[in-house]
Amino acid sequence: MSDCGDVKKVFVATKTPAAPIEAPLFGIAISELAAQKIKQFITADNNSPEDYALHVAVVKDGCSGKSYVMKMAPLSESVASGDKVFAHDGANVVIEKTSYLFVTGSILDYTEALTGSGFVFNNPNVKKTCSCGSSFAV
Repeated sequence: MSDCGDVKKVFVATKTPAAPIEAPLFGIAISELAAQKIKQFITADNNSPEDYALHVAVVKDGCSGKSYVMKMAPLSESVASGDKVFAHDGANVVIEKTSYLFVTGSILDYTEALTGSGFVFNNPNVKKTCSCGSSFAV
């Protein structure tokens, strides 16, 4: 057995995993953590979660062909243009109408890791991804 000297062991508490979210047949599901983060980011910009949403679009990009583009935007702009709006626990997610077909049946989640944090789609429509994970093909 090796001698580690004065090395102190550090235990990182893990969160109790949330109940699994069932993917919807149509539309998208939003995890509790994703809803919390959407509201947090909107209020950090001094905006109201009732008036703003996470706006998601699928664009032609990357080595696999498509990627997600996300931004916080006024909800009124999205409703006026005919985009799809989904809500969970006071958080709104807007899927651009031309992108809806690519994400229907998905679960929007938020991941926190040492390598990076951000919104992620668990998308059943994805057939392949690039090696870096930034683009996908359907």
